[in-house]
Amino acid sequence: MIIKNTTILSFYDLSIRKNTDILIEGNKIEKIGKNLVGPGEVIDGSRFYLIPGMVNAHAHTAMTLLRGAAEDVNINDWFNKYIWIYEKNLTPEDVYIGTLIGSAEMLLSGVTFVADHYFYMDKAYQAYEEIGIRADLSWAVFGVGDDWEDEFNKALKFTEDYRDKNSRLHVSLGPHSPYICPDSFLKNVAAKAQELNLKMHIHVSEEENQVIRSLKERKMTPVEILKNTGILREGTILAHAYYATDKDLKLIKQSRSGIAHCAKTYMKFGDIHNFLPRVLEFGISCGLGTDGPCSNNTMNIFEVARDAALLAKSSMKDPEIAKIHEILPLLTRGGEVLGIKNYGVIEKGSIADLVLINPNTPNMHPENNIFANILYSLSEKNIDTVIVDGKIVVRNGKLLNINLEELYKQSDKILKRLAQKVQGKPMQEY
Repeated sequence: MIIKNTTILSFYDLSIRKNTDILIEGNKIEKIGKNLVGPGEVIDGSRFYLIPGMVNAHAHTAMTLLRGAAEDVNINDWFNKYIWIYEKNLTPEDVYIGTLIGSAEMLLSGVTFVADHYFYMDKAYQAYEEIGIRADLSWAVFGVGDDWEDEFNKALKFTEDYRDKNSRLHVSLGPHSPYICPDSFLKNVAAKAQELNLKMHIHVSEEENQVIRSLKERKMTPVEILKNTGILREGTILAHAYYATDKDLKLIKQSRSGIAHCAKTYMKFGDIHNFLPRVLEFGISCGLGTDGPCSNNTMNIFEVARDAALLAKSSMKDPEIAKIHEILPLLTRGGEVLGIKNYGVIEKGSIADLVLINPNTPNMHPENNIFANILYSLSEKNIDTVIVDGKIVVRNGKLLNINLEELYKQSDKILKRLAQKVQGKPMQEY
């Protein structure tokens, strides 16, 4: 495949390369230059900007099925009265359908790589394989409850059975959090991750009360618990860490763990905090995450990026921080967090996960600053072509591999059963 005469944008140095050709062989960029020739399809890129594929570093993709099901509530009620009640109804087939819908939404908005932390990940894997997105899958486990050992064994079997099946799909271990998982379980997970050479993906310090409670009851922050149990290490994805202390951030930096920042979730819970300016100052590896569609409502990572910028500015009451050149790299830096070097860089040898943006829409005109337009003005309608692993999965703004109308019918049927408040306690207690 060759993309001809396109304009390449770099989010890392805000450079612009015009009238450039990209030669793709297999799943890699083979050559960048002028007047390139080669076999395969030729794409006229002269009307488009070419950018790397976006990374969603923390998501619960199948929660698309619960979009809008827990609105205008505090975080305790969100978990205990809604989500962990509804998720007791969840079936493997639900996860398959919900993952297809969520990944379709991501591809159509330019996301090419997602780190998914949820249940029944064998069915999520099937969905990701069919639709053509890149993914890192973590089967969520709690380490408590009557059947926790069976659930953990299922998660381990999933990682062993699926880790080498598809080079586009990766697997990780997914302990839920230090506020649910006992220390002994976290140590066990960390040992398994070391033994099997797997990454880990975990929630930590999502909101202030978690840290206050942990300090009161344990004399340690949640991040310190992760360090003591062996979870905090290179290759670990820390979902949120929103209330990490300065000491915590030093530990995260030293460990080479990465953070997924989910700005819209915090804003939706009315929680304005100066997390991102501090993370940028510490130089910690940080990407962006949508979180689940029940706390975010969309899977659009561009929306998260602008929310991250505005949240940072608001938290410090300073319009001069969270500058465009600091925020745009976060759109792809999740690839680094997820262990793929140079993901998000368009250069020879890079993985061919690419997006062609059509700027010829009212929201992108005039063009005083194309990078400002991308961060603050771009919408899904500007995504024309999406390439994952060297294959086109979105063309002319249309998804190629999935029948969306059929998916909508199936999701409507699931919704009636899933959003029911069954009797008994929630699956866990927040």
